[in-house]
Amino acid sequence: MTLQDSSAGRGVDGVGIRAVGLVVALLVVDAAWNLSLNTLLDRSGMAETIGVTFDVVLPLTVLGAVGGLAVSTVAGVAVLAALVRVFAPDTDALGGGQSPAETLLTYARAVVVALVGLVAAGVGLAALVVPGLVVLVHLPLVFVAVAGDGEPIGRAVERTWTRARGNRARVAAVGLAVVAVPLAVTVVATLTALLPPLVELAVGVVVTGVAAAAGVAAFTAIADSIDGQSAGSSRTDRVNPTASGRL
Repeated sequence: MTLQDSSAGRGVDGVGIRAVGLVVALLVVDAAWNLSLNTLLDRSGMAETIGVTFDVVLPLTVLGAVGGLAVSTVAGVAVLAALVRVFAPDTDALGGGQSPAETLLTYARAVVVALVGLVAAGVGLAALVVPGLVVLVHLPLVFVAVAGDGEPIGRAVERTWTRARGNRARVAAVGLAVVAVPLAVTVVATLTALLPPLVELAVGVVVTGVAAAAGVAAFTAIADSIDGQSAGSSRTDRVNPTASGRL
């Protein structure tokens, strides 16, 4: 990836406008996800079981809430992938330079990486903790490689293992910040109960969405800086004769 070439071609203003538009879309999707989850917990009776009341829900059945949760999850991942493509050099959210099929495949891979990666991280954390942490540290760079660089999933995983060497602390720190900020706001809002439910939901959505967008920008910048550090060397992480034919 070459940041200078991309900046000259697309323009900082253009990137900013696209990024703002995608952040707004992310906030809408995040609100839909939260409302769908609240509705599912409320309609299924799980909220009553755990002693929680959700005042802001959608007029949906349990099945409708499950469908809303699934759609908003996929849409959220797609928006994050689009943000990666906006922030990353030499890419475009709508697939400039790619055929529609190639662009669709890139987004499909990004959704698979995000969903499978989060499930794997959850299983790893529940089982032995360390495997889950390993997945969580590498998942953002794999996601960037798939969404921004258009790498096949297998090659992105293999390449990321090499690229992350010496940079895992940076990735982990950004990941912790992305999670810690919304979590802290949620805890404070829950404990104080000073805000009306609708305002509390709106604040949570804004904080979570902005933190996620900032995290995507940071992870994309880390990936680009790693590529920049390796630009003058034998790029075995990008051109590997034994890996180039793998999916």
